Amino acid sequence: MGMTRPLLTALFCCMVATGLGGSRAPTASFTFGMSIMTGMNNELFTLFIVKEFEGKVIGTEPVTRGQFVQQARAEVPSKANPSRINLFRIHDVPDCYLPPGLDDGRHPQPACGVFDVLWKLRFQEFPFRAGEGQHTGLGWAENPSAPSGRQLLLLSDYGIHSLHDLACGDDLFRLLHDMGDPEWVDNYRKGY
Repeated sequence: MGMTRPLLTALFCCMVATGLGGSRAPTASFTFGMSIMTGMNNELFTLFIVKEFEGKVIGTEPVTRGQFVQQARAEVPSKANPSRINLFRIHDVPDCYLPPGLDDGRHPQPACGVFDVLWKLRFQEFPFRAGEGQHTGLGWAENPSAPSGRQLLLLSDYGIHSLHDLACGDDLFRLLHDMGDPEWVDNYRKGY
């Protein structure tokens, strides 16, 4: 007695779902993301946990700077960092991790100052009134409130093609790393 078509289809689907069919059904994954659009808590950027499926963003969950830093450092569990590795160290993001030997829990973690200058990617001048004792300096953008076309071309290497786009995963951490390179900043500001 042969199997009916619906029973064969159900058996095949079950085999694929459990990995017995030789290939697994694609699943969504999570990573970190950032937009240069103003976001939560008066930040001049927005940080996210990003849900991706087959290379496409299918969902975002905004997180605060503190939540992002703790999760990226693996100080707290995160679906965007399930391996619990310090992503700042892996990507050598300046001022966001302690060097080996000092990360023994007895030294305070650095403040991750790269987030204090993220606004410079988008603005020529700090757009808020500076607080007492706060020195903001000038931004890096060629236009008052947006990167120029040339600057967006540079940012497109990190996934940011417009103000609303996200830099995600390795691209985001590569951008944070590159922002600490004076030559990269000089090229972003003035071009060559």
